[in-house]
Amino acid sequence: MASSRARQIQYAGPAFGLLGLAIGYTTLSGLGQGLLSLLAASFFLAVNMIPDEANSLMVLGSICGLLGCFMGCGLGGVSMADPRMPLFFVAVTLFHATEFAFSVLCHSKTIEFRCFLLAPVPAAGYSVAIVAAMCEFWLWRASGIALPGFIVGGLTALGAGLVLAGWSLRTAALFTARSNFTHLVAHYKDPSHRLVQHGVYGWCRHPGYVGWFLWSVSTQMLLINPVCIFCYAWVSFRFFAGRIPHEEEMLLQFFGDEYMAYAREVPCGIPGISRLRQ
Repeated sequence: MASSRARQIQYAGPAFGLLGLAIGYTTLSGLGQGLLSLLAASFFLAVNMIPDEANSLMVLGSICGLLGCFMGCGLGGVSMADPRMPLFFVAVTLFHATEFAFSVLCHSKTIEFRCFLLAPVPAAGYSVAIVAAMCEFWLWRASGIALPGFIVGGLTALGAGLVLAGWSLRTAALFTARSNFTHLVAHYKDPSHRLVQHGVYGWCRHPGYVGWFLWSVSTQMLLINPVCIFCYAWVSFRFFAGRIPHEEEMLLQFFGDEYMAYAREVPCGIPGISRLRQ
């Protein structure tokens, strides 16, 4: 039954996503960035009402379709004179679509709404951060304060490049570790669990977190949001400062000396967080 349902989602997810992408690109992208930002803000706030354990095909397919719509809207707007908000739509929707695709391919027994990572922290904190980013962008636009065009273009290009780098590192970490990577910190060792040390895990111990950190902060560089750049960096650092030490405690329990030897050879990836003596 589980494998049959997983196959249904493997087909339905991309189908809904591509349908949404086509609708967003051909139709909705002409609505204007302001209205699309309002719709996107409503979406990111509304998803917090969906239980993490929701796993019906209708719910998961609808989320895929809506993510596809917003991605299509973003792709349809990247040729505009100011492509920052469309690029932001693409960056955010691509990130969440990738997280879900990874879960479908590598954790097909537990495909739930939480796999999208649309509500990764309690009290709607992530959704508020996304909405705050869009609000700051439009407030700066409304204020009339503008940087010279060449600076805006340079920061947008740099931000887009770093967003792509962060997403690529995160994606490489997911698909290198495959079933050894879970969205929730594991508190018991599965018999199939192995310590992954090759690929991007040879560069740093937590490439998935480094990629997320880089991706999240760079989305604000892309939008040229000075306040949110600082806030995203600070909140992300505080989140990982709590998560990484806890995760490494579990990894030490699972792998013992093997993990300590790995930690001595490979850096954490985010300075000032790991408590392991190297």
